[in-house]
Amino acid sequence: MDTLGVLEARKRFPELLDRAHGGEETLISRHGHPVAALVPLWRRHRPQRQALIALKGSGRACWPDPLPPSQPWPVQPLESSASLTLGSVVAVDATALIPYLRGDASSRHAEPLIAAIAAGRWRGVLSMATLMTLMEGPLRLGDEALAARYEAVFSDPTAWTLVSLTPQVALAAARLQRPGSHTAMAPAMAPEVALELASALQGGATAMISRDPRLLATLPLPGSPPL
Repeated sequence: MDTLGVLEARKRFPELLDRAHGGEETLISRHGHPVAALVPLWRRHRPQRQALIALKGSGRACWPDPLPPSQPWPVQPLESSASLTLGSVVAVDATALIPYLRGDASSRHAEPLIAAIAAGRWRGVLSMATLMTLMEGPLRLGDEALAARYEAVFSDPTAWTLVSLTPQVALAAARLQRPGSHTAMAPAMAPEVALELASALQGGATAMISRDPRLLATLPLPGSPPL
């Protein structure tokens, strides 16, 4: 961490903002005594983000066992993907989050994803449908407190973009659902899959983390950002 006097910090303020955006911190001193720090915004909310890490295994009995058929986790660690740089916006669906919340053995593959969002390296995007699925698990058991905990953590605006079902999202989902909308010979897309993809695009995501084979079979989408 660099330390600068007030006058020097004032002259270099645009540069210091760029450095903060890149993850660096700068200590500002007056008369030789530290008085303030210029830090990335996400680091101010680190305690809130750590609540995400603490959710591992919290929903052991909340969802049916086994889960519906899903794709295996990729062998390549998620954080090593060249496309997922600092500040990446990543859409995540329930099939990727539930194993982590249940504490399944396979959840170790989701830990880099959770850690990256908790640390502020990536930003997550959730659809309302995914958030509802996450809260349905505890509510099946009558655990209102755990459902409220999930609602608080996954709607934290410092870590997640929560995409509401607006007319724009509904229209985008309806367009994606048409037969042949993503490839010339493609059948109609399932409504829940179309809604996940439309929400991801609306939230500005450039990557999608999912284990749903129906969703993964639709990617990439022609004419759209490299989701």
